[in-house]
Amino acid sequence: MKKMRPMMYESLGFVCALAAAAVLQAEEGGLKSGGAGRLAQERKVLLVGDSLMASLGPQLREELSRYKKLTLIPIGKPSSGLARPDFYNWPRVLEEHLRRERPQVVVMWVGTNDTQSIYEMPSAGEVGSKTWLAAYRGKIAEVVRLSMKHGARFILMGPPMVSNEKMDAKLAVINKFMKLVCQRAKIPYIDTRAVLSNAAGRYCSQGRMSDGSLVPIRMPDGVHITKEGNRIVIKRLLPVLSRMVIGYAPGSGNRGINGRGSVRVAVGRGSGYRSYRGETSNSSRRH
Repeated sequence: MKKMRPMMYESLGFVCALAAAAVLQAEEGGLKSGGAGRLAQERKVLLVGDSLMASLGPQLREELSRYKKLTLIPIGKPSSGLARPDFYNWPRVLEEHLRRERPQVVVMWVGTNDTQSIYEMPSAGEVGSKTWLAAYRGKIAEVVRLSMKHGARFILMGPPMVSNEKMDAKLAVINKFMKLVCQRAKIPYIDTRAVLSNAAGRYCSQGRMSDGSLVPIRMPDGVHITKEGNRIVIKRLLPVLSRMVIGYAPGSGNRGINGRGSVRVAVGRGSGYRSYRGETSNSSRRH
């Protein structure tokens, strides 16, 4: 059995400027962090994924805990992803929870641990190759089809930017490919890479609040996310989740993904992402 490869991460000191009010408040008329209310019908949401979801899930459940008839079920497994079912088989685990919990929505956050070969298909080659992308699309298709089979709508969250450049180059490919697959299948996609980068599309380790104070939004390892960083992600997720939960209709909003074939993706670093407005100060060190 192929062992999981330990990874070392380098922490960089880039700083993002963000407004506290923007982080803490969701879209008007939908679910809000710290808000309260009663849903018209009972709704369950599965929050599944790697260590990033293991952190985000319980925090989101706490921040939405005053909504009656809304149940959030966080299930996070560190070091997991879709590429290595020999380590943790997400399709099998997901189906078990779909059968038992019968949720209306599944939110999955994976990808950060998928910068490696796909276990059953070593011939797929390196991340980003035509065969790897085809195999990985099949992995995404499998979890989407399972959710739809059990009457749940699906939201996919992609990997954030990380400080280690070599690893981040692979994550950029995975992010762009996930986004393209979801666009074609009409599946909501949360691009955490864009959400947690600065206006120039570069890695950020700290956020400047409206009072001028700096708070960490990333852990020192350059990969994991702090509570304040999670609030930025939650702000982006809540409008989409609100539409799924409040405006829910069985089987609507998602369509099937063909697990065969491939999509060629060209990725350039550092451009095209503008998540924050206002002044941003960066370290002189290049990422």
